[in-house]
Amino acid sequence: MFQKKEQIIEINTDKIDTVIGKNSAFEGTIKSEGTLRIDGNFTGQIETKGNIVIGESAKIEANIKTDNIIISGEVKGNIFAKGQLQLTSSGKLYGDIEVQNLIIEEGAIFEGKSKMTKSSPSDFSKKDEQAK
Repeated sequence: MFQKKEQIIEINTDKIDTVIGKNSAFEGTIKSEGTLRIDGNFTGQIETKGNIVIGESAKIEANIKTDNIIISGEVKGNIFAKGQLQLTSSGKLYGDIEVQNLIIEEGAIFEGKSKMTKSSPSDFSKKDEQAK
């Protein structure tokens, strides 16, 4: 019934600009133009013009706006991704999402609403302004 498509976006982890480590906790707002990796705890808002990698040990409570995101840990909050959201087998996502491409591996947990879109970057900015 369903066929697997090989459209997984590879995120170059050699080019990670910002890291919140496993034993770290951070609260606030992150704005970045590069790749962000979180392995610790984060509460607040995240907005990147790049990619986000959420490690297995991460616990996030935030609304997130990004290009692409891979979730292997736990995220509570809404996500707007212009490109792809990948929820790995260890990932847990509690919140609504709006993405262009969605990949959910077997064993992952997703509770929320999903909206598939073909948004351009300008549409992404408009949605941000409407949400305020």
